[in-house]
Amino acid sequence: MKTGNKFNLTTMSKAGTIALIMFMFFTLMIPLYQIGENHAYRMRIAQTKSSIMELEEIERTLESEISYARSPEALIDKVVEYNLEYSEINPSSTVRIARSTTR
Repeated sequence: MKTGNKFNLTTMSKAGTIALIMFMFFTLMIPLYQIGENHAYRMRIAQTKSSIMELEEIERTLESEISYARSPEALIDKVVEYNLEYSEINPSSTVRIARSTTR
């Protein structure tokens, strides 16, 4: 006995089926791709914020070091470090030089 129920698909129906499968695949994959990209962007933002905080901390440290270097205490520390001695300068033996204070 031979069965006559052969399942024949035309070329158009095959192309339609493949197109439907691909459409469903992309419909499901695009949101997953967007979720992954969103996560990657959030990670970059967090890393950038962390870098900014580190740079701000370094900036504050450098500003405090510069401020200390300009203070009289730093001058005293340098005197002690290099074993310098201060002596009074005779004003009559000095030469005055004019300078501009424009910046």
